[in-house]
Amino acid sequence: MKHLFLTIFLQLFWMGPLRAQTVDPAQLECERFQAEYEKLAITSPQSYIAQKNMQRALHEVNALRLEAQRQENRLLLYHVAGGVALLLLSGWTTYRMRRRIGFLRASEKELEAAVSQAKHSIHVKNLFLSNMSHEIRTPLNALSGFSSILTSSQIDGATRTLCNEIIQQNSDLLLKLIDDVVDLSSMEKGILQFRYADVEVVSVCCKVTETVERIKQTEAAVVFDSALDSLILHTDEARLQQLLINLLINATKFTSEGSIRLTLEVKEGMACFAVTDTGCGIAPEEQQKVFNRFETLNHSTKGTGLGLSIARLIVEKMGGTIWVDPTYTDGARFCFTHPLPPDAVEGADRKEVAV
Repeated sequence: MKHLFLTIFLQLFWMGPLRAQTVDPAQLECERFQAEYEKLAITSPQSYIAQKNMQRALHEVNALRLEAQRQENRLLLYHVAGGVALLLLSGWTTYRMRRRIGFLRASEKELEAAVSQAKHSIHVKNLFLSNMSHEIRTPLNALSGFSSILTSSQIDGATRTLCNEIIQQNSDLLLKLIDDVVDLSSMEKGILQFRYADVEVVSVCCKVTETVERIKQTEAAVVFDSALDSLILHTDEARLQQLLINLLINATKFTSEGSIRLTLEVKEGMACFAVTDTGCGIAPEEQQKVFNRFETLNHSTKGTGLGLSIARLIVEKMGGTIWVDPTYTDGARFCFTHPLPPDAVEGADRKEVAV
């Protein structure tokens, strides 16, 4: 509004000289004719005719003055309208410029975020490749070394059996690593396959803990603890084993001593699994990052950063959820749930009612 009043004032100030030039001479001439007309006295026909001529002249002068006034008002209106139009145009242009600047700033922030994300992705992928080379080299060195020992005819039967066990363990590790990479590719393509069947999961947990106990590279004991004698789940046995092995092996990397415990219980219509260790633990602000792809929170500990991200995908595909227990402070505890079959849920409900 301040700009509008300023524009009108300037237009009126600018119109002042024009009004003085166009209106004042006619007004002066009219006043002169009117003064002459008042001096005349009607004494003869000639004076009457002169008076009529003068009245006609005054009428024409008044008409010209009115027309000049109308033109002046019209011109003033045009200037005011032009000023308002210019004001609106400047306001619209300012609004568009500010909006464009806002878009540019938002685009700049998005670009900075994308660049930061790209740098982070490059960093974690480089770290992944470095860790992958280490993870592959370790079992391959063991396979190569102990295979060469087996070719010697001077070793006894016990040594040969030990070499076979070590070769089998490192073959399993290498196969798991390759499976993780294949699963990563399947995740990106959305073609990760699941084959569901009724599985007795207590025996699966026992078998998994025994496997990890054999291949672990830590002094911590790997045990399974559950009050259940048997539990049937409709699940993919291979994927469940892969999930449990990923969680247990992840725990062995951060637990040099103490224990790593796998537990199983039924709670609120779900099968609840938990892997608890007595290792270094996870900071609260880092607990959600551990499930990100290629994420390794402790760079001094080798790993591909795929195990937990694959574990989360498997749990979500099975209809459960996975999380880090924030209340456990003596290490780390990973928990996940698995839906029970409908008949098992009904049986559990009837058991609770009976109790």
